[in-house]
Amino acid sequence: MKIKLVVEGKNKTIVIKKSNIIDLAKNQGIVLSNYIVRVNNKIVPEDEKLKDGDVVEFFKVISGG
Repeated sequence: MKIKLVVEGKNKTIVIKKSNIIDLAKNQGIVLSNYIVRVNNKIVPEDEKLKDGDVVEFFKVISGG
């Protein structure tokens, strides 16, 4: 299946087998604890299953004081 992947504003279309956010992050070398994930404009949990045509966005979590 094809999905659109956006990591910190950089877009690419990738082809993956059926998977979820955790598997996608591992395959892309993304450390999930550093990101908030949105699929089709909705914040989702890490075990969210992906479908063909999904737009998956990873937003870096920034904290400070």
